[in-house]
Amino acid sequence: MTQARVHVRELAGWGLDEYQFRHAPIDDARLSQAALAAAERPSFQPESALLPQETELLLDALAPHTTRADLLAEMSGLSWSLGVVDLRPLLAFQRRLSIRPDVPTLPVPIRKDWPALVNFSFGPQKRTECEIIRDPASRTLVFRSENPNLQFGIRGEAAFPLNVHTGSPFFEIARFRDRWFLRDGYHRAYALLKAGVFEMPAVIVQAGTIEELGATQPWFFPEEILFSGTPPRVVDFLNDDLVLEYDRPALIKTLRITMEESLTLATSSGEQL
Repeated sequence: MTQARVHVRELAGWGLDEYQFRHAPIDDARLSQAALAAAERPSFQPESALLPQETELLLDALAPHTTRADLLAEMSGLSWSLGVVDLRPLLAFQRRLSIRPDVPTLPVPIRKDWPALVNFSFGPQKRTECEIIRDPASRTLVFRSENPNLQFGIRGEAAFPLNVHTGSPFFEIARFRDRWFLRDGYHRAYALLKAGVFEMPAVIVQAGTIEELGATQPWFFPEEILFSGTPPRVVDFLNDDLVLEYDRPALIKTLRITMEESLTLATSSGEQL
């Protein structure tokens, strides 16, 4: 595990949350200016991010990805499709981008290079790299990684009901209540927008709830901001007037599994213990 610093770009025009790793002194005047810049924008008007002509053009190129086992597992229980979207109208529910200067970034495809853009959006399944610590005395497994996307996933196999992974390899968009959001792929979207690339193949989720949208973590923007008259957009991460910048130490994500056993009285099988 390294001690590298991480550079953070945080959307500041909509207020700040309680983030314990934001140690840099906050310039109140800058925050006020960012809030004013956000509030003075034109009121939000619904705008579709879907690009029908480009989607039709890429139907054959996208078709093989519709049967990928990892994509089907990721989208289980959701209404989804594949298509091409414009990144500029997308709303952002993520407050921060954390950038590791010591980690090489993937080269960004050029505009209209559809084979490269499809590969950029539908990457190979991510390899999970983490430290595993076993504590037999407490019957606990500990997983540690510098990747903040380390998480447990639920599988359908009784023998292995959980898996450990580091997030989706797919570029994901979601439509919810007639607004279009970036669901997954914020770092890729930031790199694309910086390079002037706006049209991107993606998984498109038709979300019926805020949970299906994925904007449920306490460190995301709350629903009242996302559905306000001037919500944050993904392109705002490029706008220095709306962004607070600072460095923080690298963090370690830790997951724990503790194994417990118990016996209870059978209530439906007729058997007695």
